[in-house]
Amino acid sequence: MRVLRSVMFRFMCLSVFLVLSQSARAYDFGVGDINVPEGFEGPVLKTPSEEFSAIGFTRQHQGDEKSTLLQLTVFTPPNGIPELNEAKQIAFSKQYLMQFLEGVKRRRDNFSTSAIETVSIGGTPAARIRWQGRSTDNNQALYGEMYCLIYQQQLLSFHVQDFTDFDAAGYEAARQAVMAITLK
Repeated sequence: MRVLRSVMFRFMCLSVFLVLSQSARAYDFGVGDINVPEGFEGPVLKTPSEEFSAIGFTRQHQGDEKSTLLQLTVFTPPNGIPELNEAKQIAFSKQYLMQFLEGVKRRRDNFSTSAIETVSIGGTPAARIRWQGRSTDNNQALYGEMYCLIYQQQLLSFHVQDFTDFDAAGYEAARQAVMAITLK
């Protein structure tokens, strides 16, 4: 009986591993990898300049045209970023986070945010803020969170957003993918 249980347990573990390994695909964004959650389509790449690129993935809500957004932004300042100790790295990450967040805020009414938190992404300190507001385009309620960090002379920003009138499964999957990013 123990042998049968052991074989069954191993089979279940293998099955779970196979399902999990197929449920996300890795995307290499240069200085790191993100496991894009199942159901997200993309990437859609926009490179308005040599220094700046935005990579987007979306997961459409069933029965609707609205989608959860998972966006990665990579900015390489032309003059580079000086070597910074951890305290300054966090301070600059917070400063740049607020600059990136301005782009979201401009397109929202009733915009509010949480306090900025310090988290770790791929072993590197990052700044995170949560926000909520209504789209100025269609008055739809949205929420999201944005992260910013400095890594290998680049500013990395990660943004997750969704509509409040849908389940949070896609949002949570995207948020967890950001927190599990591997930096090279």
